[in-house]
Amino acid sequence: MKDKRLLTLFLTIFIDLLGFGIAIPILPVITKELVSQSGLGINPDITTGVIAGVFSVMQFLFAPLWGSMSDRIGRRPIILGSILATAAGYVLLGFSSSLMILFFARLVAGIGSANISAAQAYIADITPPADRAKKMGLIGAAFGLGFVFGPPIGGALFEAGGLSLVGFATAGLCLFNFVLAWFSLPESLTEKNAERRSFVGSFQGLGRVWSIEIIGELFIINFIYIAAFSMMQVNASVLWNEHFGLDSKQVGYMFGFIGICSAIVQGGLIGVFQKHVGLKRMLLFGCPLVAVGLSMIPLPSQEWFVVNQIIAVLLLATGNGMLMPAINSLISVNTSGHDQGKTLGLLQSTGSLARSVGPVCSGILYSFNFKLPYLSAGVLMMITLLLAIKLSGKLKESPQNHIPEPAVPLDN
Repeated sequence: MKDKRLLTLFLTIFIDLLGFGIAIPILPVITKELVSQSGLGINPDITTGVIAGVFSVMQFLFAPLWGSMSDRIGRRPIILGSILATAAGYVLLGFSSSLMILFFARLVAGIGSANISAAQAYIADITPPADRAKKMGLIGAAFGLGFVFGPPIGGALFEAGGLSLVGFATAGLCLFNFVLAWFSLPESLTEKNAERRSFVGSFQGLGRVWSIEIIGELFIINFIYIAAFSMMQVNASVLWNEHFGLDSKQVGYMFGFIGICSAIVQGGLIGVFQKHVGLKRMLLFGCPLVAVGLSMIPLPSQEWFVVNQIIAVLLLATGNGMLMPAINSLISVNTSGHDQGKTLGLLQSTGSLARSVGPVCSGILYSFNFKLPYLSAGVLMMITLLLAIKLSGKLKESPQNHIPEPAVPLDN
């Protein structure tokens, strides 16, 4: 990665997802402990869900704002400010001696980590359309690596020094990222959108974007895909433990394998896919690969578990590695230049909403039958394939001289 700007953006997203992964093994323990100390008589399981969910809710609310503001004042100040906000969230986590402080710590960290839209817009600013899918794949690779290293690092830090070490060490990483971004991320936006938007104004575009031809259809595909994938992400550890006898260490290895495979595909093979397959076919091929991979996860006997899971993970990694950068790039290519940050922010926001919907659906389905979340997710991915086939004839893979303004504007 020769471009320091891309390295810094990669590190920014990696630290965002590392912080999210670090919290996975420790939040339930800490939350239940603080609930018992509070004497409030509230349900610890429901409270754990609220504490875990507030992070994604804040990403849902703030990604459009950061994206819209980056169109108006530039990418650099938004990225720098959001990194500081993330650091503040982890400082609060280090001081979380009460349930309320823990809640606000995750809230602030979620606000800061909603900066992925600005990072995507920065990549779109500095990358030729022909290379955009490959560069967008770096964000997917950062997701995968953060997911691989986050949980084991969080567990190790917690054992060594408790919650304070977890919070302060992660905040230190954020501050290092801030210094690096300060010196290596010049402003990338050459033509700023001078129109000022309120918080509500930035968010209102979410209701309109679904009605825009091509963009709205890509948003629907993205929402269904992320919801289906998150049904597996949250539930798989329970499935592997209860039905295949894996302990927590082995579950960690499984998630690590998924993350490593996804990072390899998205970080190293996207250029090959785009050159030989193209963005539209990446979209079409990725849907059934993810569908089959999700459906295979709960099916094997104990004897064939390892072989089955390896095949399922490889299918998921390849399909996920095609879909995420393809959707991001196709939306970017089919969006007018001054709306890049805003549109990508709305995309990130809908992704956060999908990550809130998927786990709830998974839990309900799992209570009826342990195979239902995965088979249902597979069916959802086949629905996305039908939507992608219908859309493919209208998609363009490279920008034209002029991109017409949408019939349904995002602004008031």
